[in-house]
Amino acid sequence: MHLGSITVPAALLASIAFSSGPAMAGELACENLAMLDLPNTTITSAEVVPASPTLRAYCKVVAVVAPQITIETWLPIEGWNGKFLAVGNGGYAGSISAGALAAGVARGYAAASTDTGHSSPPFGGDQSWMLDRGLVIDWGYRSVKEMAKKGKAITRAFYSRKEQYSYFNGCSTGGRQARIAAQRFPEEFAGIIAGAPANFQTHQTTGHTWRMQALEGDGYIPTSKLPLIADAVNAACDALDGIQDGVLDDPRECKFDPTVLRCMGADAPNCLTASQVAALNKIYSGARNPRTGKQVFPGTPPGGEVGPGGWQAFLTGTGPRTGVAWFLQQDFFSKMVFANPAWDFRTFDFDSDVAFTDNKLAEVLNATDPDLRGLKRRGKLILYHGWSDPGISPLNTVNYYESVVSFFGGRKSHHGRKHDKGLEKTKEFARLFLAPGMQHCSGGPGPNTFDMLPALEGWVERGIAPDRIIASHMTNGVTDRTRPLCPYPEVARYTGQGSTDEAVNFVCKRIDHDGR
Repeated sequence: MHLGSITVPAALLASIAFSSGPAMAGELACENLAMLDLPNTTITSAEVVPASPTLRAYCKVVAVVAPQITIETWLPIEGWNGKFLAVGNGGYAGSISAGALAAGVARGYAAASTDTGHSSPPFGGDQSWMLDRGLVIDWGYRSVKEMAKKGKAITRAFYSRKEQYSYFNGCSTGGRQARIAAQRFPEEFAGIIAGAPANFQTHQTTGHTWRMQALEGDGYIPTSKLPLIADAVNAACDALDGIQDGVLDDPRECKFDPTVLRCMGADAPNCLTASQVAALNKIYSGARNPRTGKQVFPGTPPGGEVGPGGWQAFLTGTGPRTGVAWFLQQDFFSKMVFANPAWDFRTFDFDSDVAFTDNKLAEVLNATDPDLRGLKRRGKLILYHGWSDPGISPLNTVNYYESVVSFFGGRKSHHGRKHDKGLEKTKEFARLFLAPGMQHCSGGPGPNTFDMLPALEGWVERGIAPDRIIASHMTNGVTDRTRPLCPYPEVARYTGQGSTDEAVNFVCKRIDHDGR
C-alpha cells in the first residue's frame, strides 16, 4: 500500500486493521513501524511509552537519516487531534527537544524533533562536528526538511491517514529553524511560530564577538554591577510609556547615557570605570563595520539587565569569558568558520572577517530573505521576540519584519503610503509580537508567559487573525500582571482606568517609532 510518498508494508497495514480496539491496534502498529521503509532512513526503535500522571500513552519512533540526523516522532495512542507539530532546538542543538514533544503530545499532536545531526551540547563541550561541511548543512537546514518529511511519513503510516494541518514551533535556534522552514520549505507547514529567531546567524554570532571584545580586560562588567545599570536605565526611561512598572515598552525610545554611571571618586561599587562605560556603550550600540560605519548587527537594547535570563546568563557569566555568548561565538568562529583551534576572538576584523564568514556560511545558515510569497500562498507566520532579550537582539527581528513589509510594499521606506500597503499585505499572513520586558524566549520583568499555538491554529484553521495575545507575569508561582501583546507596530496602551496590572485595561494602538 502507498500512502503519499511512503510504502506501508503489508504486515504493518495488517496490524493497523487487526483490531478495532485502539489500545491493541496502537501497540501493534507502533511496534511494526520499525518495518517502515523510508528513503535514506533507518528506524532504530518503535515502542509504546505507557501513560504517566502527566502524559498520555504514546508511540515513540526513533529514526536516523543518513548520515546521522536523529529524529524522534511521538504519536498519541489515543486522542490524536489529526495534526502534526514539529518543534525546534536551542543553541547548537545536539539533542531531542523532549519537553516540547511532551507538550505537543499532551495537546493531542503527533510531534517530531531532531538532534540536527550531532550529539554535542547546545554550547561548549566538543563541537568538532562543526569542522564537517556536511554536518553543518544538516544543522543549518537539511535536518528541518528531513524532520518534516520523515515525521509526517511516520505519522501517516501510524494513523493510516494524512494529517489535517502541520505546524512548526520554535524559539532561538528553533526560531531560526522556523524561519528556515518559512523561507526554504513553505509547502511543509500550514502555520509557523518563530520566537526570538537566530535567523541572521552569521551576523548574530559576529555580534557576540563584538560584545566579548567589549567585555575583555578592563571592560569586563561583573554581574554584581548589573543592578546598578538596570536601576539607572529604569530611572531614565521607565516612565516614558506613562507607567512606572520596571518595564520599557519600547527600548528604542530610551536615550539612556551610560556616562552618568562613570566613577568620579572612590565609590567603586556604585559606579562604572571609564572602560566599563565604554563597554556598555558598545553593547548597547551593536557591531559596526569600522571601514564603512554600517551596522553589522544591532545592539542589545537597554532594559532587563538583571534576572536569571538576563545579562549574567549571556554576557557577564560568573566571570570573564563564561557567558553563553562567549561559547557560542568561540565555537562558531574557531571551528565552523576558520577551522583553527588557535583562533583568537580579539583579532576578529569586523570588515573582512564578516565578509569571509558570509561567503562561507550565509547561504547555509541564514534565513533573511524577505520574499515570503511561497509562504503567503500556503500558510501563516507568527514572529515574537522579547524586548529585553540579551541573547539575540529584538531589533534584528524588527529589521527583518520591516524588510518583509518593504518587499510587499514595493520600496524600503519605513513610512508613507507604500509602507502602509506593504504592512497590510504582510499582516495578511505574517505578524510580529514584541513582548516588553521579556528576556530570551522567556523570563524577565515583563509579562513573559503566553501561548501562540492556539492563536496560530485559529488563524490557519478558522481565518481568525490574532489581534492581541494575552501575556502574564508570575512571581513565586502567582500571576501578578497580565498585558496584551499587540501586532507590530501596535503597542499596548493603558486606558487610564483600572489596574495597570490587568490586560483588560489596555488597548492595542499603532504608534510608529518616529512618534506618529
